[in-house]
Amino acid sequence: MEPIQSPAGPPPEPGGGEYGEVSLPELWHVASLAFFLAALGARFVVELVPAALRPLPKPLLSAVAVPVLAGCGLALGLVGLGRVESRGIARIAVFLNAVALVLSALALAAYLYILPKRF
Repeated sequence: MEPIQSPAGPPPEPGGGEYGEVSLPELWHVASLAFFLAALGARFVVELVPAALRPLPKPLLSAVAVPVLAGCGLALGLVGLGRVESRGIARIAVFLNAVALVLSALALAAYLYILPKRF
């Protein structure tokens, strides 16, 4: 004899379906995009560092922080490419971080070439 079911069907599974849990392996692309946003706002992130703890002058620290943050985002995006479910958004994250990394490297090279050597 089968158990009696409600007319709506069987009860939903606790961890599956539309409201399933989001685990860490599915969030690589989100972390990559977060690093991209941090790279875009690196000037404001550098402002949060106290002046006594800055190892470099503020403009140079901003110029160094952008490629570091974009490189971290690129690495996380490349890890996210391994997941089939999030491969499309991971490609976008890799592209954005790669563009930010290339442009910041060009800007840093121009900054170091134009300014006199103080170090």
